[in-house]
Amino acid sequence: MPYSRIGKSLLEFNLEIMQRKILLIISIFVFITFSQTTNAQSKKKSDAEIEGLKGEVMSVNEKYYIEKRIFFGLIPIKEESSYEHKIYNKKGKLVFEKDISDFREDNWNISYYKYDNRGNCIEQIDSNYEDGSYYSRLWQYTFNYDEKGNIIEKYVSLDGKHIEKYSFKYDNNGDYIEKISSKFDDEIPPIKEILIRDNKGNIIERKEYSYFGNHRYVFKYDDKGNKIKEAFYNQGDTLSSGSLFDYNEKNDIIEQIDFFIYEIDTENNTLKFKYKYDSKGNWIKQIVYINGSIEFIAKRKIEYYKD
Repeated sequence: MPYSRIGKSLLEFNLEIMQRKILLIISIFVFITFSQTTNAQSKKKSDAEIEGLKGEVMSVNEKYYIEKRIFFGLIPIKEESSYEHKIYNKKGKLVFEKDISDFREDNWNISYYKYDNRGNCIEQIDSNYEDGSYYSRLWQYTFNYDEKGNIIEKYVSLDGKHIEKYSFKYDNNGDYIEKISSKFDDEIPPIKEILIRDNKGNIIERKEYSYFGNHRYVFKYDDKGNKIKEAFYNQGDTLSSGSLFDYNEKNDIIEQIDFFIYEIDTENNTLKFKYKYDSKGNWIKQIVYINGSIEFIAKRKIEYYKD
């Protein structure tokens, strides 16, 4: 059933289309972030490896652009939307991160990471700047590990006071299978996440239980461990949305088909990805097409440690 404009002004219709496009772009990073988080806690890869980076990467500067068209859609222009700068140590651990995400060079977020002699992150400190001046209170993240190097507790503090705690459990393979998040001084019950894995350690189902409702995700993978299907089931275990993924020989996503199921409508969107690579095999330019039109461009400048 096609989308209906009945009862909506042209402005409302265009705003809704733009919101859906933004949600599509966000879904790319939700997919990447979830994959990175679960892998980080199970496979003991370095941060650079989790990002899919090859070689001894020292830093990555990444700029994101949104493609816009002016003069009745005839002339394409690129508008910078965000910027990220990451620095890694020689072991591939992230030590510094800066991002600008609201089109302004004088507004940014900074994160610092500290490690123990085993390479475990023991502290993360975040700070925010607006108009070039520090304005945010201090956010601090501390981690506790078991004897195998698995994160078992993560504390979130604001101005030196604990406000949130995450607890983790692992299977015999060292793969994280349960997370419980709870807030201090809050009457809302803890949120629980359960992961079910296959014999290769891939997450095939993720269940979330909270005061606001229960839902779950189901995943499928190819022979290389790349996620090729994701389905989301909302409260009542009703299929609500999902995605299909295809990859190139470098295991980078080249196609993502998203579907959304509404009360009286369904919507499908196809995202295609094109890349340009450097001599190490890392992509330095990514173009994202949504339903055939360029919507998003990312460019990376990667520096490596010298041999």
